[in-house]
Amino acid sequence: MPIQLASPGVYIQEVSSGVRTIAGVATSVAAFIGAAPRGPINKATRIYSFADFERAFGGLAADSEMSYGVRQFFLNGGTDAWIVRVVKTASPASRPLLNAAATTVLTVTALDAGASGNGIQVRVDHATANPESTFNIAFIRNADGRAEQYPNVTMNSADARYLPDLVNGVSQLVKVTREVSGPTLNALAAATSTSGSLGDVQTVLDATHTDFRVSVNGLPPVTVSITLPADVAGATVADRRQTLANAITAKVTAQAGGKLALSGFSCTPDGTRLVLRSGEGGEFSSVRVLPGTSNNAAGVLKLGVANGGSEVDAVASLRPAPMPDPATLTSAAFAAADLDAVPDATHTSLRIGLDGYGPDVVSLGSATAAGGSLAAKLGDVASRLQAAVRSLKPGNPAYSNFTASVSGSKLVLASGSRGAGSAIAVSAAPANDLAAGLHLLAGATLATPPTDAFLGGGTETPYGPADIYPAFIGSRAKREGLYALEDADLFNILVLPGITDPGVLADAAAYCEERRAFFIVESPPSATDVAGMVSAASGTELPKSDHAAVYFPWVYVADPLKNGKPRLTPPGGTMAGLYARTDGNRGVWKAPAGTDANLAGVQSMAVPMTDGENGSLNPLGVNCLRTFPVYGAVSWGARTLRGADQMASEYKYVPVRRLALYIEESLYRGTQWVVFEPNDEPLWAQIRLNIGAFMNGLFRQGAFQGSSPREAYLVKCDRETTTQDDINRGVVNILVGFAPLKPAEFVVISIQQLAGQIQV
Repeated sequence: MPIQLASPGVYIQEVSSGVRTIAGVATSVAAFIGAAPRGPINKATRIYSFADFERAFGGLAADSEMSYGVRQFFLNGGTDAWIVRVVKTASPASRPLLNAAATTVLTVTALDAGASGNGIQVRVDHATANPESTFNIAFIRNADGRAEQYPNVTMNSADARYLPDLVNGVSQLVKVTREVSGPTLNALAAATSTSGSLGDVQTVLDATHTDFRVSVNGLPPVTVSITLPADVAGATVADRRQTLANAITAKVTAQAGGKLALSGFSCTPDGTRLVLRSGEGGEFSSVRVLPGTSNNAAGVLKLGVANGGSEVDAVASLRPAPMPDPATLTSAAFAAADLDAVPDATHTSLRIGLDGYGPDVVSLGSATAAGGSLAAKLGDVASRLQAAVRSLKPGNPAYSNFTASVSGSKLVLASGSRGAGSAIAVSAAPANDLAAGLHLLAGATLATPPTDAFLGGGTETPYGPADIYPAFIGSRAKREGLYALEDADLFNILVLPGITDPGVLADAAAYCEERRAFFIVESPPSATDVAGMVSAASGTELPKSDHAAVYFPWVYVADPLKNGKPRLTPPGGTMAGLYARTDGNRGVWKAPAGTDANLAGVQSMAVPMTDGENGSLNPLGVNCLRTFPVYGAVSWGARTLRGADQMASEYKYVPVRRLALYIEESLYRGTQWVVFEPNDEPLWAQIRLNIGAFMNGLFRQGAFQGSSPREAYLVKCDRETTTQDDINRGVVNILVGFAPLKPAEFVVISIQQLAGQIQV
């Protein structure tokens, strides 16, 4: 836009040079379609190494030709590939997660449909920073040990740690769905924050401990400033606790500002504890006690999780229950007087082993069980036993999270670990045994060994011979099979490892022509000799497309799954890797053939050929793979499937066709800026400049014939290519020509015997 000249002076403006650099596209991005052990179905996934393929698709599998093709691609120089996994039918594995009331609150579903999802394990525990309201969840894929952990998550959708928000779209294994309806959420009881057990509040509060803050239902925190001594007045400890509770209620509600959660807020005593309750229930109900900005009193009042209190959100009841189960041991029932005299000086110890560790001697001391009833005495013994076991191996979760609890008239011991590896064993101590007195030997019940919790119901049906066409050429609208590559921005080489169905090959070749890609066709497995391949090439089994090439025969590669035993496999993946290596080393205009075109990983050919047999296939457009002394396995042909001599195609050779595709795709992407520009000579000059610079760059790299740019290429865009009628119709015509290099397919050496020179 011209600058506005207002006052006298010097003005600076930048003027466009008209140069818009055309960048060459990548030439060897491969696309593979086929079966794989796991991974997304009918979805194009980009990978950059075989390790990526192992992580996403499970690596090598005996029934997956694609897995061997991808391995050969990267082994021979490939660096970039799209993978599409196909099956006949598949359904994802899933598992409902239940809360303590046995109601389904979450459903976990494997991201990838198929049986592989059945190997994903789910673990849930409540050992969090706020164990009364939040939970930890982990997903583990046993096949490769991939684990995802989500700690301190909640079922409150307004919280930053809301589980579906953290998992969905982020997890590489699963997605989760909350199964709780709106009415259930709205009916949840109000949240509470309960202090630890308090003594006389008059003695713990002083001039330096008077303030704390309360956040209710996620609202900004309000400050509670306790006035001493008025807010702790009373004749008894209980009276003073009640006075403090009333003062806290009044100070919070006074700052309500019309907010129901605060106007209905209450603080009430519960025995020796204070209970702060939100004035509004529902999904978002919560109470958080925060330290005061000065004179903090939250610590001395034991309010807040960090100070020994507990905070129960409304959604705490919707948490999934801990899973899988731990190993448990339940004692025989106790009679009313069984704990009247034990433990004592001669009954103090027992041996316990958890998860295969130990057994270790555990001492409860000689003090008799405290309490005036059997329930109280059982509780005292359980508490002492739990503390003693946890102190044995604080770094081992089986011990540090060990629990001893009371169920009726029985003791229940549980390992701190969960799942199939969880185990518990109790035996008599070598001296002063207490195990028998605690009924943990005779009559004790060991729980059924726990099992890990896995997703289930994932099924898949691999495609069979009759399913190849619908599996590989699915619905374009649904982007299935071949058309999953619609999501791939760019691919240059298509490989369908082991697929030789004529219908699939024809559609795949047509799609490659549409996407400006090149199709490496597998030779029919029925062609077990040269005569069979001659018949196949002369018939209708192979697409007669100059966007495709076929390689014969199949090759033997070392199979890592069978200790290196040779495996017969189609050569498509190997050749795609060779294309990539040749492009990188020499350029797309160099034929991927010759003595430099060695085939890494190939041990031998299924059909060794002579020069004569090779000569019967080459004129038909079949590229042969040969084994030569010294050079080993090499590619010995560079013709497209329209490379038969009788067809006389101008795209007879693979490098000529691939160079043309490279130029076409680069110019297509590099001239998008032309659309909607004024269609006249200034634009045409810019087009000639930019395309000419691109073509000259290729000429300087040796991509074309000729000793000068004039002989190598031309770019024409002017009044001759674009008439006034074209301009009226909004058309600009650009003519680009190039003189391609063609491989020296036949080397003729003439030898002549020279006679003695005769002087004439």
